[in-house]
Amino acid sequence: MNRKPIAWLACAILAAALAGCQRKPDLTAVDVERARAVHRYDMFQSAASNGHVMVAATSGGALVVSADQGATWQRRALPVANSIVALTHCADGSFVGLDYYRRIWLGDAEGRTWQSRPITGADNPMATTCDAAGRIWVVGGRTRILSSSDRGAHWTSRQAGEDAILTTVQFLDAQHGHVTGEFGLHLATDDGGATWKKQPKLAADFYPYATVFASDREGWSAGVAGVLLHTADGGASWQVQPNRSDAPIYALAAIDGTVYGAGFGGQMVVLRGGEWLPYDHGKAIPGYLAAIAAHGAPSLLVAGAAGALHLITPALPGAVAAKQ
Repeated sequence: MNRKPIAWLACAILAAALAGCQRKPDLTAVDVERARAVHRYDMFQSAASNGHVMVAATSGGALVVSADQGATWQRRALPVANSIVALTHCADGSFVGLDYYRRIWLGDAEGRTWQSRPITGADNPMATTCDAAGRIWVVGGRTRILSSSDRGAHWTSRQAGEDAILTTVQFLDAQHGHVTGEFGLHLATDDGGATWKKQPKLAADFYPYATVFASDREGWSAGVAGVLLHTADGGASWQVQPNRSDAPIYALAAIDGTVYGAGFGGQMVVLRGGEWLPYDHGKAIPGYLAAIAAHGAPSLLVAGAAGALHLITPALPGAVAAKQ
């Protein structure tokens, strides 16, 4: 009698019985997380608001959009791999996202549709803005300043001398703008960007994470090790202002005449009486905050690591901490 088929059958029955005793993995929690618009593992690196719609971008290439004050968010997947390092909005409410892969993404005022256009001549793009005339500006490596007056169809490139990485760009109106970059570089224009004049350095070897001007005369810049600088003369001179939080600040925003910063450890600071004080925003934020944007008045959109995406109204929940 051939016992091999019987033995094989017995083994098969035993294996089936054992498999039946094992539980299938419960992936409910995974499915719930995937269905969310904002994931707890999202690393937000840029944000913008046109006063009605808010947009934030993750390092993984996703955009999230809210048109109801952050009550709900919609996730938008762009068609190609991307890394949107900066977001801004233009005077008509439309959005511009700066892609590290030498593209801009043009979004409508509702943040629903997005299309990409290449940036001719870009090198290591770092920051973008729209001026009052609707031109798009991009700065980055090799001290290069690029602009487009036709929504990215064509680009004009200007090289501002020494080889440095430009990290911030801002226009106050159609004529006046400021650019800052590594080695304390500061460039300013008063003719709509036709020419850029080198200003005195912010500080020796200063690397600005963020710079914001409230007027053509007064501005602030945040750099390494929590250093915060202030100018009241258009950049002719800069002075250090005390940072009582001691935290590196990665983003700055001015709203209702007050300047706020956000940075390491999920901390925020606010400028009061010539010094920066810790600001209690009432949120548990691990890691860091990488972006801050004014959302109408008087709210701020802040975004950062571990899915941190919050709309904060300074006049209501937050309180300035006591001086340390």
